[in-house]
Amino acid sequence: MKTKILLFLSAMFLLAGHLSAQDAKDEGDAQRQKRPDFKEMQLRQVLNALMLDDETAAKFTPVYKVYQEEMEACRLPQVKKPRKAEMTDDEIAQEIEQQFAQGRKLIDVKEKYYKKFKKILTMKQIRKIYSLERFNMRRVGREMDRRQHRGKAPMPQKPRRERNQEA
Repeated sequence: MKTKILLFLSAMFLLAGHLSAQDAKDEGDAQRQKRPDFKEMQLRQVLNALMLDDETAAKFTPVYKVYQEEMEACRLPQVKKPRKAEMTDDEIAQEIEQQFAQGRKLIDVKEKYYKKFKKILTMKQIRKIYSLERFNMRRVGREMDRRQHRGKAPMPQKPRRERNQEA
């Protein structure tokens, strides 16, 4: 009788752990669905910063959304790369050339949409778009760094005197 009870209790504990893991996964999916779309947030931020009237906003919004899509398409895919010390010279050369190509694509897209934005917005408004874009990219980069180094000691830096001498 005791073995049956122990067997039943151990089965319950094993099942409970499995079920709670499922709940955690479902909660993660729900959080992703609740999380606002970054592109939409960025669009709202730009519209608020530019203080556009309804007519101009109606012209600008579809152009900006396509601009966002094209800029995203230019980004390099996130793939797990080998450590820099383990890379061969050919792999390093290929990585650098990919970065050059990506930079050219980004500039081409920015130039293309600069011409389109010029038809809708003033120069100051266009400059505001690009400065907000840089601000957001820096903010996202800092957040990614913070998340990657969470729980780890900060990366050591050379003392200020040594850094100045190298430059």
